[in-house]
Amino acid sequence: MEKLSGIKKDRFSPPSFFILFFFFFFFFFLPPFSYAEPPGDSVKSLENEASKAIARSIPCKKVEVQIEMAKGKANTLKSLAVKFEGIVLGEMAADHMTLLYEDAAVDLLRLKQSKELNLSSYSRGKVGILISAEAIERYLGNKAKQLNKSYNKISIKFSPPYVECLFDVPASEISPDTLKLLNIVKGTKLEGYAAFQIKAKNNELYALSSKVIVNHFLIPELILKELQTKFNPFEGIPVVKPFQYTINTVTVQNKYIYLTN
Repeated sequence: MEKLSGIKKDRFSPPSFFILFFFFFFFFFLPPFSYAEPPGDSVKSLENEASKAIARSIPCKKVEVQIEMAKGKANTLKSLAVKFEGIVLGEMAADHMTLLYEDAAVDLLRLKQSKELNLSSYSRGKVGILISAEAIERYLGNKAKQLNKSYNKISIKFSPPYVECLFDVPASEISPDTLKLLNIVKGTKLEGYAAFQIKAKNNELYALSSKVIVNHFLIPELILKELQTKFNPFEGIPVVKPFQYTINTVTVQNKYIYLTN
């Protein structure tokens, strides 16, 4: 009897009771681990996985990702920042592009398993695109090749708030309609200077000429307006998936044109 009563005393002693209570509380009342903010090395791993996923789907020279986790929210990032170098945006190659999203909803399981970044929603977003004069020159050169056109010279310079262009183009490469509008200009080539501004709306870019001189003739404003309705050298800025942004503002800087929402 003494032995049996001793066993009962061992099983239900206060230390054993508190151990059982601890495990009960631990499993049933504490929040799941998936909602806790990952340690620093886990965040760094997510950044690396996101960078690799983006680089596989978006042509660019370099991509960097910075992530700040949101506390107490699964699959939600307090902030997601992405920086590109040499990113291809349709026919244009931007020198730099940055994207910043707050409260970004990202499927982290899909990122880990399928190596895909899926941005389903966000509370605030900011985009910034920098395009150099050299990038615009390459863009114009590529457009000319696509149209089987050639020119002797086109050079771009930024003089805020204007983009300046020096050009030398054979008259044979100009459309008959344009030559008809420029009937005051004579010669086998069109050589001169143009100053224009760039405007944006809903990701579409527009060139608005302020001054054009061709073969020493100042082109009248009415003719410039007519030319603008017929010819726009720029195309829209495409949205690269999985991101979301709308370009509505263009600022000409000393070294770049800056596009943002």
